[in-house]
Amino acid sequence: MRLRLTVIAVLLLSLSGCFVSDKLSNQNLSYLYKSGVNFLHPEYTLYHFSTDSTRVYYKINTDELLYTRQEDQKFGAVFKISYRLFGNVESQIATDTGSVQLTDSRMDETTNLLIGHFDCKSANCVSGTLELRLTDLNRKQFALNFLSIDKSTPQTAQFFLMTHKNSEEPYFDNYIAASDSVRIRHRDAGVHKFYVKYFKRSFPIAVPPFAIENLKAFDYVADSSFIIDLAKNTALCLPGEGLYHVQSDSSGREGFTIFRFKSDFPEVSKIDQLLEPLRYITSHKEYDDLVGASNQKLALDKFWVNLAGNQERARELIRRFYTRVMNANILFTSYLEGWKTDRGIIYIVFGAPNVVYRGENSENWTYGETGAMLSLSFSFIKVRNPFTLNDFMLNRAPLYETSWYRAVDTWRQGRVYSD
Repeated sequence: MRLRLTVIAVLLLSLSGCFVSDKLSNQNLSYLYKSGVNFLHPEYTLYHFSTDSTRVYYKINTDELLYTRQEDQKFGAVFKISYRLFGNVESQIATDTGSVQLTDSRMDETTNLLIGHFDCKSANCVSGTLELRLTDLNRKQFALNFLSIDKSTPQTAQFFLMTHKNSEEPYFDNYIAASDSVRIRHRDAGVHKFYVKYFKRSFPIAVPPFAIENLKAFDYVADSSFIIDLAKNTALCLPGEGLYHVQSDSSGREGFTIFRFKSDFPEVSKIDQLLEPLRYITSHKEYDDLVGASNQKLALDKFWVNLAGNQERARELIRRFYTRVMNANILFTSYLEGWKTDRGIIYIVFGAPNVVYRGENSENWTYGETGAMLSLSFSFIKVRNPFTLNDFMLNRAPLYETSWYRAVDTWRQGRVYSD
């Protein structure tokens, strides 16, 4: 599919310096995890293309913008992307801020995706947070996003950029399909080859929040490896599922990781994709019976109808459950699928939290009101991981057992928990 790149009347304003604002750590970010709250759902990716500048690529679904008649009698959408760069989430000072305002005229396009980029100054930011606000100026609606910045070494992922084979269009996720053909570049023009390590790993799903995990150290010995000669301008195809860790220097662990998950990811449509997340709300025997059924589809349908009591309620229960699974894949995927992660298991079973606060290396979720006696809170710690910036580990505790089984029992009574 060809992506629309036509943008009219571009105005870029970038102001360098220090700007006082509220601390990001004081903001309730729960709306980021509530899919129905925002009208706008932009996507972003970062590329540190020089020593002092970062390129912000954006992708916008133009169906989400309001097109109105402009002075030239053409219909157009007017929107603005504003940014603030913070050294950390505890800071009240933005080291750089600016905005880009654009107008897109509705023409006979073959796609509804609008892709572009702008640059911001990041010379003094080794790590930090970039706040991005997309505003539809016609509709007066906006969406906030927050991206982590990592420039700790020249080998970190944001010094790499993955694009489509025959264009400069970037990928906005690190996962690709078996049929995709990609190119990868590095900021350093002196890099002439990439070293690629392939890890074929099977990761277990998250355990309930009250269970104590015996975590195994990751085995960094690659299953295979190969070299990409950049002089040959070779496109890369990755048919096998697993992790492909791309490095400009193979002596360390940092690099850019490409993930190959199951087909249709992040959606869940195949029978095995539908069965696996049920492990969170089934007994061992129930799950084994579903997996071992001669007709898994029939067994799966029967399972949901038995929970819901009738087909109509079962369809709604299925829709809500698997929407959470898909959203977990979109929000929490790291080196493994989002539904398998610690944040994924809590999101699927309990729903989106009412309150989310982010610290420098943590995330805290609250169900209910902050500080209320009956509220439930979960704390996640960010894990330093050479494959991803999106790896968070739950602080597990026995006190969660009663709340967990209450939520699971609600599902098993044919009702959606929370939301």
